[in-house]
Amino acid sequence: MSRILYVSQYFVSADQPGGARHWQHTHALARAGHEVSVVTSYVQHKERTVPERYRGRKVVRETEDGLDVWRTYSTPGYGRDLRSRVASYGTFAWWSAVAGARAPRPDVVVASSPSLPSAAAAAALARARGARFLLEVRDLWPDSAIAMGLVRDRRTIALARRMEAYCYRRADRIVALTEGIRDGIVAQGVSPARITLITNGVDLETSPPAAVNGRGSTAGPAAAPDGRFVAMYVGAHGTYSSLETVLDAADHLRGDDVRLVLVGGGDRKPALVEEAGRRHLDNVAFVDPVPKREVPGWLARADACLLPYQDNALFAGALPNKAFDYLGAARPIVAAAPRGELTRMVERAACGVAVPPEDGAAMAGAIRALAADRAAARRMGESGRRYALEHYDRAALAARFVATVESIADR
Repeated sequence: MSRILYVSQYFVSADQPGGARHWQHTHALARAGHEVSVVTSYVQHKERTVPERYRGRKVVRETEDGLDVWRTYSTPGYGRDLRSRVASYGTFAWWSAVAGARAPRPDVVVASSPSLPSAAAAAALARARGARFLLEVRDLWPDSAIAMGLVRDRRTIALARRMEAYCYRRADRIVALTEGIRDGIVAQGVSPARITLITNGVDLETSPPAAVNGRGSTAGPAAAPDGRFVAMYVGAHGTYSSLETVLDAADHLRGDDVRLVLVGGGDRKPALVEEAGRRHLDNVAFVDPVPKREVPGWLARADACLLPYQDNALFAGALPNKAFDYLGAARPIVAAAPRGELTRMVERAACGVAVPPEDGAAMAGAIRALAADRAAARRMGESGRRYALEHYDRAALAARFVATVESIADR
C-alpha cells in the first residue's frame, strides 16, 4: 500500500456538473488498497463561488466517499480575463501547497494540469517531502491559452514556460489525455518513453439500458419532446466550444422537425441565450447544468449529439470527455472540428458525421440527413458504443492509471 496525494484544482463528483475523471481515478486507487488524500479547491469550476460552509476558512479537511479530502481557498468569480484567472490559479497553488504540507507524508504526489501553477507547486512539494511525482496533462499550457488569445503578455508566457519545463523535468511519469497532448509534450523535448497515454472513457455503469436503447428517460420532456428529432449538446458553454455554430445550424433548420438542446453553463451562455432570442430561434432550448450522474438520462432524450469546435488548429488534438458520454449513450455524433483526433475517432468507430468547424450550414445538413434516416442514425450510435466498449472502457483506463502510479511508487 502507498500513500497518494492527488492535487487538482477541480475535483468533480458524480453529483456535480462536469467531468468526473479525478473522482474515478482516486476511487480506483483507493479500491486498489492505497491511502488517498485529495487536495482541491472548494470553489468549483462551474459555480465559481465560495459555498457558505467554507466562508472564512482557507483549508478544510473532510472525509468524502471514503477519501481524505483537503479543500482550500482560491479566488472566486474569475472569468476569461487573464488577471482573474491568474489570481485563481495562484491562490490555489499557494493554499494547495499549505494543505499538502499538512497532509500525511505521501509516497507519490499526483498533480493534474491545468492549472499549471498548482502542478508546479505539487512538483516542488513532492521534492520537499521525498515523494515521487506523476504529472497528468489534460491541456497543453501555455500553448492552448496562447492559441486562444487568452495570454499575450511575453513575461507571463515566459513564466508559464518555465513552470511547464519544471513540471516536465520533475515528473517521474507523465500521463497525457490525448495523442495531440502527448505529441505536444514530446515537442518540448520530453522522451516518449516517459509518457503514458490514458484518454477519457465511457463509464459503463452510468449508461443504463434505457439510455442506450431508446428514450426511456423522463429527463427534460419539454426541452426534448418526443416525436421531434433532437440534436443535443451537453457540456460547458465556454471559450473552446463554438456554440454559435449550433445557433447558425438552427437558423438553417427553421421549418424542419428538429429541436436543438444545449445543456450546461459557462461564460458564453448568457450571450448565447440572448443571441438565440434576438434571432427568434424557437427550435433551440437551453437547459441549466446537470450533475454528471444525470447526463445519461438527458442523452436518452437525444437522437444525435453535437461536438462543435472553433476553427483553430489547437482543436485538432481534442478528444473531449463529452464525446465518451455520447458514445456510452449510443448516440450518433456530429463533430464540427478541425481534422484530427476527434474526426478520426468518429470515422474509425463509424459513429457519426464529421463536418468543417464553424460551418452552420454543414452542421444543419448533417443533422437533417440523420433525421431523414433515423435507422441509420441508430446504427451509428450502436457502432460507437461497441467501439467504446473495446477501446475506451473507463474501468480498464482507471486500472491503467493505477498501474502507472504503482510503477513509480515501487521504484
